[in-house]
Amino acid sequence: MSEKKEIRNLDNLTKVDFKKKEVNFKDEFISKTEVHSILSTNFGRISDHWFKFSTTWNYNAYQTFMDMDKYLILIYLVQKSFRHYADILIIHSEEQFYTKEEFEIEKINLIEISEDLSIAKETVRRKINELNENQIIMRKGKKIVLKPLTFIHQRPKHSIRTLSHFLHVCSKYLATQDWFGPAVDPTEIENFIRENFTLVWRFFFRFKIPFLIRQRKFHGDLESFIVSGTIFANNIVRLKEKYKNNPITKKTYTNDLGEENFIEWAKFIILSKETILGMNASSISEITGIPRATVIRKLRISEKSGMIHRDKQQLYTIGKIYKSKLKDVGKLFSENQVDLCKFVSTFFELYRNPTINKNLK
Repeated sequence: MSEKKEIRNLDNLTKVDFKKKEVNFKDEFISKTEVHSILSTNFGRISDHWFKFSTTWNYNAYQTFMDMDKYLILIYLVQKSFRHYADILIIHSEEQFYTKEEFEIEKINLIEISEDLSIAKETVRRKINELNENQIIMRKGKKIVLKPLTFIHQRPKHSIRTLSHFLHVCSKYLATQDWFGPAVDPTEIENFIRENFTLVWRFFFRFKIPFLIRQRKFHGDLESFIVSGTIFANNIVRLKEKYKNNPITKKTYTNDLGEENFIEWAKFIILSKETILGMNASSISEITGIPRATVIRKLRISEKSGMIHRDKQQLYTIGKIYKSKLKDVGKLFSENQVDLCKFVSTFFELYRNPTINKNLK
């Protein structure tokens, strides 16, 4: 992999020796198992913050091209550059990274993208050609060059702030354990992400891309996932209002990792017989940024499959498919939860490392 042009301000690049261990830190400062246990056990309490971040991210992602498959392909290509910088032990800040003029990815083909993203090869070809025609990327034989528009379209200006708040909430629960230390202020988290952008966002994409692939496979396409996910989130919020004084918990066992609590919470959401005030198509369109006509089309498809239910007032709630495929839904939720907890624990490992976070020294 090579670059046609490097960004400016080379003197400000951060070089990190990832092999060097600080004497102040254990080999494993943060246990992913313990993070998983704490966050999964309490996910019902922090879910609002996670859905707020997810909604913001989904909205901005869809607005980029009005095409989630195309955006998924774009971030897949961008994360190649993050991996490159990690390999050469260089971290770019957000500002430095987005002053880039172009980045060249060597030896990448459509079959590789298709297999990695589980998107049909012809679909990948069409989306890549559209990105090329719009001068967002440039194809050069077996190489793909990311052009300036790539970075403009992908820059997560608002998502960093909402992700920082979610991580702050996670830190409050983790701070109940002596090994973690005090909770971290959201502004400090946001500043750390922006200063160490390519490193942090590499791990974020390592969580987010497989997450999107799984959701695409389960829902049929990502727009349907966003629509159904918004309805599902509404169900959770409405139920939490009814049960705010009686949180769903279950005894945690040593080897449980919080999984039993998390699955119990998910089952409660799906199997609840409580009457829930649903959402109409206009509200879903406003929240997701997806045009109302497209939302209605996706709703009709999801309603036929049983993914969602429409009542007499034309309001939508989660459907029978979640109940009939509870095992499959539980597996999907668990895989996503494991990866999310891995990202959270990795983030705080980076944040607490004084070699990376200079403010800790």
